[in-house]
Amino acid sequence: MKLIDYLTAKSIKIGLEGDNKKAIINELLNIAVKVSPGLDREKALKGLLKRESLGSTGIGGGAALPHAGIENCSRILPVLALSGEGLDFSSLDGEPVRIFFLILYPDHQIKMQLKFLARVSRLLRNCNLRESLLQSSSPEEAMNVLSKYESEHFT
Repeated sequence: MKLIDYLTAKSIKIGLEGDNKKAIINELLNIAVKVSPGLDREKALKGLLKRESLGSTGIGGGAALPHAGIENCSRILPVLALSGEGLDFSSLDGEPVRIFFLILYPDHQIKMQLKFLARVSRLLRNCNLRESLLQSSSPEEAMNVLSKYESEHFT
């Protein structure tokens, strides 16, 4: 399972406008709805906010993985957003978040979701990858960074 198989340039945003957790989640969700128009935005928002209420998905190292299982979601749907400044997302390490991976998945596909979250988390542990992503000036460039890294480090 490669991240690059699920992500498209249309699901990547360079720069964020939101300045708080709920605004950021809404902004990421807007991208998801554009990529997957059949997605029930309200159910997705409710699921994401419910997950955040259990504990922040800001995993540290400048990254956050907001995620939720959605009833009408037909496949894993990731959205990547990069913020040059870094935003407060109540991260576990207290540091600003600059890399956001929103992940929506079919609510009945828990094993797939866990595998996907583990892959993204493992990728984001690499500081060279994080820095390369943050230097991307376009969605296509970010896709190339991820593709190159995955091909070099994962089979």
